[in-house]
Amino acid sequence: MNEALFYSKLDDNHVQCMLCPRYCHIEPGYFGNCHARKNCDGQLISTVYGKLAAINTDPIEKKPLYHFFPGREILSVGTTGCNLHCIFCQNFTLSQYDNHYPVTIKNSTPEELANQSMAVVKNLGVAFTYNEPFVNFEFMVKASELIKQNNQQTVMVSNGYMNAEPLSILLENIDAFNIDLKAFSEKFYRKYSKATLKPVLETIQKIAQSGKHLEITNLVIPTLNDEDDEFEKMCDWIANETGKNTVLHLSRFFPRYELNQYPTPVETLFHLYDVAKKKLNHVYIGNLATEIHSNTYCPTCKTMLIERTYYRVKLNAIDSDGKCTTCGTPVISHC
Repeated sequence: MNEALFYSKLDDNHVQCMLCPRYCHIEPGYFGNCHARKNCDGQLISTVYGKLAAINTDPIEKKPLYHFFPGREILSVGTTGCNLHCIFCQNFTLSQYDNHYPVTIKNSTPEELANQSMAVVKNLGVAFTYNEPFVNFEFMVKASELIKQNNQQTVMVSNGYMNAEPLSILLENIDAFNIDLKAFSEKFYRKYSKATLKPVLETIQKIAQSGKHLEITNLVIPTLNDEDDEFEKMCDWIANETGKNTVLHLSRFFPRYELNQYPTPVETLFHLYDVAKKKLNHVYIGNLATEIHSNTYCPTCKTMLIERTYYRVKLNAIDSDGKCTTCGTPVISHC
């Protein structure tokens, strides 16, 4: 166990965690809301430091990142815990872990992870994903620094519910982010994720301003966040705040965890795709076998640049600088 960063010591050995907008006030012997940080006699401890519950080599498109080294594979790792509690969580056995779900833990130091990443043939780097990686902040900070020293890439797939100061530290060594924007409604966040929207929007803005690679995912849930008006407002916000070239992934919902809702109708995804494409240049549909909605097209001349069939990727008309070979429009930020 390692001492956590970003906390304050209070009276009677109580502590207050300052990592995320929850600002958990934690009594001795108790965990914070994320179930990954514990007050041990007045010292806040990261109980998940170096405890990896998932380790796989995945296509970078699976994160999902479509405009960041397309076609490459990346070592992907996760632990347990999350600072959100979405009733529709698609990976709840890790994110909502509380000893009720069987999880195999592999202990790893940041040095061991960096070395493991180098040992994987043709590996791009490391993606911190699966659960909410932000709750393993201290490990991620150290590991990403070592991975960057090896000239590899680092990725973070996150809910974006974090405070500005720790995010600034992550921005030093994380190259690409996929942020899950669950809805464009404070009511939705409070009711279904037990959180708030504003900090997520601030995180997205800060990443965009930093110049790091950013893609956004929206899990479309029938009757909960699929109304045209709210969705259009979300797309307008993305276009205005992070740019029309920001990649948006629309992901199909399947019943998981505590939400026994029917899967997202295919027609809904196609409709919202068309709505988003009027406002954003690069929109994709995930969790659904539809090639035309997975391919990358040049927004200027409409040439198909990258063809995707599931996770098989073919680069057709894109040069090594990420530009369209037909008209020269920059499309892929890292190729």
